[in-house]
Amino acid sequence: MSIKTLASLAVLQLAFAVGPEDIRTDPLTEGPELEIVHYYTGQWPTGIAVSNVGRKFSCYPSALDVANTYNGLVPTMQVGELTDMDSEVAYPNASYNQSPGGAVNRLAIPAVTKGDSKHLLGVQSVIIDSQDTLWILDTGRVQDFQDPNHPILNATVPGGPKLININLNTNQIVKTIIFNTDLVHPDSYLNDVRIDRNPKLSGTSGQGAAYITDSSLEGDNAIIFVDLATGKGTRNAFKETHTIYGSVPYVWGDPMYQVSGLASALKPGFITFGADGIAISPDYNTLYFSVIGGRFLYSVPTAALRDSRNGYQARAQAQVKNLGEKGISDGLETDSNGIVYAGNVEQDAISMYSPQTTYATIFVRDPRINWVDTMSIASDGYLYFTVNQLNYLPAIYPGQGLPLIDRRKRPFVAFRAKLPNNGNKI
Repeated sequence: MSIKTLASLAVLQLAFAVGPEDIRTDPLTEGPELEIVHYYTGQWPTGIAVSNVGRKFSCYPSALDVANTYNGLVPTMQVGELTDMDSEVAYPNASYNQSPGGAVNRLAIPAVTKGDSKHLLGVQSVIIDSQDTLWILDTGRVQDFQDPNHPILNATVPGGPKLININLNTNQIVKTIIFNTDLVHPDSYLNDVRIDRNPKLSGTSGQGAAYITDSSLEGDNAIIFVDLATGKGTRNAFKETHTIYGSVPYVWGDPMYQVSGLASALKPGFITFGADGIAISPDYNTLYFSVIGGRFLYSVPTAALRDSRNGYQARAQAQVKNLGEKGISDGLETDSNGIVYAGNVEQDAISMYSPQTTYATIFVRDPRINWVDTMSIASDGYLYFTVNQLNYLPAIYPGQGLPLIDRRKRPFVAFRAKLPNNGNKI
């Protein structure tokens, strides 16, 4: 046998000298190390906000979790300050978090959420603005727990949906904006908010503007602009604020079908949550948004949202841009470099979209990540976010049934990860 033949046989043997360890495998992790910030062992959270001095706040919406609804017997809170790794206390105080006698008006037929402007009812979002003050977005909606096997998401009543500003130095309420029925409808579900403190945006008052997403399950979705001085504004129901028909997220390998009542348990539907995540550019000139029932990131100039002249919605609609896919996500956030961060629930990850490159990549990936709900960039250069297993709520198939099946497992968690390229809060 020639030397050439022997060499060929040796190469052939080496080619077949492989085993299971040689198969290319998903590494499951990517990006910066995740640090655990908080364990939620009690109420179910969505939002998180971090102040300049490191104070942390979360919210516990009663519209998505019947256990977060105050029923007059079990004290619950809508907003809490995180006081330890696994402890929270009602903020700014316990009484403000509880409408006397509960949040539901049972004298109305059908029952509705109270129009209580002096107490928190169903808080979906908390954020801290550039002046280091806290803003609380109250949907004015709660799940009615009267029959725990058939919870109903009650309609809003004027006085319930509101935006509250709190001075963190004094822990006192500075301002409460009660939304009128032109901006917020009975089936609205106010979801997230961004604040621009530019004094030129609200006449001589210098209070600035708010931009809010309405993610209504019923499909009444929009982007809302509010003048912080007057409480007036515009409501833009873009085609892009609505869910994309037939969207089914896959989280940890499971399809995520939505059930909204007993009948739909037999035929669960696609996700109907519309405009949800929202973020703003460092110069405050561009608003980014996305829907849960879709994988695209959109943008619109903030000036177009503030335009209230006749025909404003058509003009604004013409300026909405589709920036491409970034994965299915809930919350959004932007850093000082202009990078838009988006939860990517189908990849156990958070994506990051760069306006410079115009495409999205992975920021961080970890098998502990399932449903990234809300994100907050703090002045310490970290991205904080909650992971809350929303995909395992009873309202998500196969959770519906008698009795309702809650597949969540405590603790829920808040993580943080260091931002790239010295990114920081805008």
